[in-house]
Amino acid sequence: MSTSLRAKKVIMSEELEERLENVQELRKEEYETYVLVKDRTTGEHYVRYTQRHLNIMEGGVEDVFDHLLPVSTDDVLAIVFGEQDYTYPTEWKQKYLRGSNVDPYVWFDPTDLPADPNDDSLGKEIYGMLETFKAKKNFDDQAIAKLFKQIDDMLENKDKK
Repeated sequence: MSTSLRAKKVIMSEELEERLENVQELRKEEYETYVLVKDRTTGEHYVRYTQRHLNIMEGGVEDVFDHLLPVSTDDVLAIVFGEQDYTYPTEWKQKYLRGSNVDPYVWFDPTDLPADPNDDSLGKEIYGMLETFKAKKNFDDQAIAKLFKQIDDMLENKDKK
């Protein structure tokens, strides 16, 4: 039997496309698609969420973001019968694959994220440091290294709390 995708750290899009087959389209909108897919080699099922984004700033280039959530056999049936939600990001609370036809697929673990996704205090603090840095108008290597050290120190102190 072939190796499960769950056992691999990095998966190229070509391998993924070769192994996956569509089982059932769950939902299709203008820029989002949900499809139940099956790994031909292992029989494992995934909910595949594909999001398309038209990047106007780059001349209308379409960016495609692809996510694959592993689901158990029981979950497959519940999803097919409409008894279980599968929408991203609400129901994606376990490790899932992220990638595209341009980038390799890697596993992402949402449990590593901060408890409160709306807490942007860290981002605001870093933004403040960047604004202060820009206001000084000193962009030499030493000043940049000092900024990175300040950010690293701040992040280290946050981790210790």
